[in-house]
Amino acid sequence: MNEPGVDKTGITRADIRSLIEPFYRRVRADTQLGPIFHGKIGVDDDVWARHLDKIEDFWANVMLHDRAYKGNPLTIHAGIPAIQPEHFEIWLNHFEQTARAVLPAQKAETFNTLARRIGRSLSMGIEIVRKNNANA
Repeated sequence: MNEPGVDKTGITRADIRSLIEPFYRRVRADTQLGPIFHGKIGVDDDVWARHLDKIEDFWANVMLHDRAYKGNPLTIHAGIPAIQPEHFEIWLNHFEQTARAVLPAQKAETFNTLARRIGRSLSMGIEIVRKNNANA
């Protein structure tokens, strides 16, 4: 997964963890996103810790080519009817602000560039899946 124009040099699992923990604290507190995540994942901190481990594995796959992540984000997110296109911009804004707050500038921009690409792809994929399901 070599992304053109994206320098992943020096990114570590510690960077990933330092980003996802405060990011998901913001998501959980968001008045629009929090209820969606709590409805799917719950509010129990132990359950959230396992979710963050899974998200860490996802980003380790993206950034480090570590193949620990097992799952299909498109299928998972398409199956949550509460997720709407406008939620992606909110999610991405929280992600970008958190990355800039906790990571050095170059690493933050690398994460943010890839998060934007992933967000666009996921949003478009969900729309296609939902249209196909509606027409089936």
